[in-house]
Amino acid sequence: MILRSLKHKLLMAAIISSLTALLMAAVSFYLVAYFSFRDGMQADLSSLAQIVGNETTAAIAYNDPLTARENLRDMAAQKQGMLAACIYTNGTRFASYTTLQAPANILPQHPGVEGWKYSQHLLTGFEPIWLNGQQVGTLYVCSDLRALHAMMSRYAMIILVFVCGSLMTAYLLASRLQRYILRSVSHLIHTMQGVTTAKNYSVRAVRQADDEMGDLVEGFNEMLAQIQERDRALNGANEMLERRVAERTADLQQQLDRISLLNQITMAVAARQHAESIVLVVLQKLAVNLPMDFSSAYWYAEGSGRLKQMACDVKSAELPRHVPILAGMEWADSPFDPCLNGETVYLADVTASPAPLARALAEAGNQSLLAVPLHLDGRLLGLLLFLRKERNGFNSGDLEFLQSLSTHVALAVRQAQLYQDLQTAYQELHQTQQTVMQHERLKALGQMASGIAHDINNALSPIVGFSDLLLRMETALSADGRKYLSYIKTAGEDISHIVAGLKEFYRLRHEDEALMPLDLNGVVNQVVDMTRPKWRDLPQRRGVMIEMDKDLAQDLPMICGIQSEVREALTNLLLNAVDAMPSGGSLHVRTRMGSDRVILEVSDTGIGMDESTRKRCLEPFFSTKGKRGTGLGLAMVYGIMERHEGHIDVDSAPGRGTTMRLLFPLSKKPSQSAPRMESSAKPSPLRILCIDDETTIRRLMQEMLQHDGHDVETAESGELGIGAFEKARSHGKPFDVVITDLGMPHMDGREVAQALKKEYPDLPVFMLTGWGDFISEDKNQPVDAVLAKPPRLSEIRHRLQELVPNAQAKS
Repeated sequence: MILRSLKHKLLMAAIISSLTALLMAAVSFYLVAYFSFRDGMQADLSSLAQIVGNETTAAIAYNDPLTARENLRDMAAQKQGMLAACIYTNGTRFASYTTLQAPANILPQHPGVEGWKYSQHLLTGFEPIWLNGQQVGTLYVCSDLRALHAMMSRYAMIILVFVCGSLMTAYLLASRLQRYILRSVSHLIHTMQGVTTAKNYSVRAVRQADDEMGDLVEGFNEMLAQIQERDRALNGANEMLERRVAERTADLQQQLDRISLLNQITMAVAARQHAESIVLVVLQKLAVNLPMDFSSAYWYAEGSGRLKQMACDVKSAELPRHVPILAGMEWADSPFDPCLNGETVYLADVTASPAPLARALAEAGNQSLLAVPLHLDGRLLGLLLFLRKERNGFNSGDLEFLQSLSTHVALAVRQAQLYQDLQTAYQELHQTQQTVMQHERLKALGQMASGIAHDINNALSPIVGFSDLLLRMETALSADGRKYLSYIKTAGEDISHIVAGLKEFYRLRHEDEALMPLDLNGVVNQVVDMTRPKWRDLPQRRGVMIEMDKDLAQDLPMICGIQSEVREALTNLLLNAVDAMPSGGSLHVRTRMGSDRVILEVSDTGIGMDESTRKRCLEPFFSTKGKRGTGLGLAMVYGIMERHEGHIDVDSAPGRGTTMRLLFPLSKKPSQSAPRMESSAKPSPLRILCIDDETTIRRLMQEMLQHDGHDVETAESGELGIGAFEKARSHGKPFDVVITDLGMPHMDGREVAQALKKEYPDLPVFMLTGWGDFISEDKNQPVDAVLAKPPRLSEIRHRLQELVPNAQAKS
């Protein structure tokens, strides 16, 4: 069924394409013939009317209507299809002639305006009659259009016969060609059905061609091999999990006998099954009944010898910010060794202890310390840590109470751990197969995303690079041309930024990402202009009208942000608003000042969202657009606002439209780390070798570098690049710099760099790649710098001046 459907689709695609081209050509030919014939007919009548008018001037001058009528009759005899003619003098008929085919009342009573006019079946016109430079009369001519209609009917029949014959030829050719295309698909479908029916993952498809279908077959076989391997691993994991469940069940049964000992904290922890929640409730109760300056609970990791903070009460949350060691400490830095044996540690004066923790607490103003172990069955689970600012801050009653309490807390914590482990074990047993399969799918998606990012960056390189060169080199561009070219470059750079950030929906902003002063109104105007085809041109082609309304506040303060990310967020909101109005509507963009924030609103009159959709609309991969949506747009907007320390509000209801609000905080000053500014200073001329298997990338790099005055040679593979390098050295013209692509057949960029660095360790080698973000994270690359695709002239200049000794900038 799948193969038959694909066969029909290929056939229909070929026929429809051929039919469309033929119809367009036929209609064009038909229209050209029609208007050409009609214009020729009008020109003939006009010329004949002028000749007859000149011949009739004597009859008019001597008031001889009979002679004038004879001239009109001769004119009708010369022109086939002419129905009537009439001469007017002084606004009345002077002489007229009508044929037998002419309808009644065809001659007008008075002359009309000079010129020719077409009706449904007639061509009529008025021509002036001149004598000695003065108009002495007007000639009216009326002709039918039968000759035109007859000719166009013949043309239509010829076109119909030609189109039918061409379609039959296209059908026969497409039927034969599709058999070759679908041969590999048919084999792959039969193999897939065999695997599905028999559950036999050892079956493999046979590669029949060295093309994309062959690659698909290889990928299918590799997937079957991975599934086969994971199936064996799954069986082993199931057996291991069953043993773990049995072990956890035995531990739980042992601990259930001790639950009765929790009589002092039963009411506080009865409804809780998490260790952190139990400890937090205990600490909160202690804060009310036994006030402390600091109280916290810690896990003890026996293998690593570290104490990790489990929970602390609200009053104690501030101290770890001033004493970071309290958030997590090494056991060797603490005085808690007795706790390993279940003994309580009490320091009445922390200055008397040499431990680093004690010194840090003393510097923060805490004088006394009490550490009560959570010790059970000879194991240290963790400890409760209490601090007070005065010396001897704990009396014997406090120690006795807290030691007794620690026994009950240890039992509750252990019971919660076992319960959580048991729940986890049951869930793992139930979901292991789904988890393994999901892991493999995500792994494949990650590999595919990496390849897609590389391909997109390769495709973007000539767009961004050549538009940048045109902006730098072509000074004669018009203002609109420069603006539109800047839009193309900006859009290409934004796409590159989007590809690099697909995996970072909710990442925090890095410290080296600069927030610069940003004119929000300027960004709005730019995005509205750039998205005009989406909200105006494309809907108008479908007969749909979307009205754009901008309400931008005057004197809006600057915000601090990353311009490309803010532009990306607004673009997503505008495109979503257009998609929500399939029948047209109003799109309103507004900026205004809030109490302490700058607000950007995007409102539409579309279909709106119900409450459940509104709550989930910011989740990644959640979409209501079906196959047209990826579910990534609003998730990326959310991540952008988080990185800008802003907020996003969604106001929507079914049938009432949607309003999206982006709330940007007011910032006193931008980030300290400003981005590197583009410099007009060019490095001194160098000899540079560029190696890339993409022709457009080689041409782009050659144009960019030659624009800066460099002597550039290119090579289309790693082997040819090394050969060109050695040849240049042997001729006494060595290269100063080598720039190589990463992904190339036979010999990739790493191998090129390793070969050159082995022989010439001081040679600067740059790596140009569409995997820029992934490669730059690898510190073991055999290159001096990584240049991301699409390449930017400013970055290349900076790297050359930074890493090439001879490339000092020239003004």
